[in-house]
Amino acid sequence: GRYEKTIFRGSRKLDESGTGIRQQQQKKVKRTPQEAWNNTIQVAAETAPSSLKSYMDQLAMCENVPRKEKQFRNFTVNSLKLRGPSGEKVKGEIWALLAKARDDEKKIREEQEKKDKEAKLAAQKQNEAAQASKKSNSKTVSDSDDESNSSSGSETSAQALPSEKAVTKVIKKALKKSSNKQMKFKALRKQVQHSFSLKADKEGKKKLKCLLQQCVDSNPEKLVMNGKIVTLTK
Repeated sequence: GRYEKTIFRGSRKLDESGTGIRQQQQKKVKRTPQEAWNNTIQVAAETAPSSLKSYMDQLAMCENVPRKEKQFRNFTVNSLKLRGPSGEKVKGEIWALLAKARDDEKKIREEQEKKDKEAKLAAQKQNEAAQASKKSNSKTVSDSDDESNSSSGSETSAQALPSEKAVTKVIKKALKKSSNKQMKFKALRKQVQHSFSLKADKEGKKKLKCLLQQCVDSNPEKLVMNGKIVTLTK
């Protein structure tokens, strides 16, 4: 009678917790605790010592073997006819064997879950990194397109360079900020190049140099070039 009650309580508990057979059919992967326990018994039966082998094989053929020790001991009295002191000893050995098998399985499962979790996290990070690089790549491409449009102009034709007026303004501004209102011609060229975001190659630098020289020559009352130094006089 007690054994039947155990079965009933067990299966009712499974249904209530939502891990009953219905869900198992949907997911197939998710085993009920009872199925997992039956599997543990089968695994333990395969590796059981010869003294317990016959008992374990009988247990493996039973369904609804209780998962708690007290009920399990009562169950084995009827199903395995284990009675008296010697029966108690065998019951203890069987339970110890099953408990160990269950712990081992739990450890393996936890390790597997940990690995899965780590793998999932790694995949997520990789995915995020890929998304980020994808974004920055598309950004870089559009940026470099803009730059190549403006810089290819400055590298090939004089029209793409900024106007003399604009460059003169930058020269004066730069000289005003510098000490003694003086700057080396090369530093000034770099300043102008930076101000207009010009990505000039050798040819472009040459043209920019000429343009700067032109600006200085066109403003003799304000800009004086002495050797390689340009000075703002007013």
